[in-house]
Amino acid sequence: MDKTIAIVGPSGSGKTELICHLVDWFQDQGLKVAVLKHSHKLGLGDEGKDTWRYRQTGAHIVALTAPGLMQITHYIAEDPPLAKVLIALAPEVDLILVEGYKSSSLPKIALVGLKLEKVLPDNSQVIALVSPDPLKAEVPVFQPRQVVPLGQFILEYLGISLPLLSAASSISIKP
Repeated sequence: MDKTIAIVGPSGSGKTELICHLVDWFQDQGLKVAVLKHSHKLGLGDEGKDTWRYRQTGAHIVALTAPGLMQITHYIAEDPPLAKVLIALAPEVDLILVEGYKSSSLPKIALVGLKLEKVLPDNSQVIALVSPDPLKAEVPVFQPRQVVPLGQFILEYLGISLPLLSAASSISIKP
């Protein structure tokens, strides 16, 4: 997917917080963003709730709606193929941020520390690092709070232009 970036790193490294800040910034720029979180657990924290009960009866799809919410959950026997999930998300958004899928072929931004933890397989498509420590690397390194420069880097890497900027750039202002 040419509009997808994976954010990877060890558990507790700040992936979710970084993604939340990036989503806020991208939305401020006028982009629609989807987030896909890869989990190794099935538990959704809904045990005992109606949606859980429907799943227990064997429903393959359970939908939940409320004002401002539409959630559709498909239950399948195995981990769904990443490509299939991205294809389903793509038509609705300008950008997809993925938390996890460190073994995928997606371009990745890795959250690392001073020791450059071995969290990624070789040939892992790392395009940038995020670290609270100064690092020397062959790819750009961002601090965790450098959301704007990191967001700009992601958009440039993916070739995505901002709706607000492209509209503003067509307006000429005379002195």
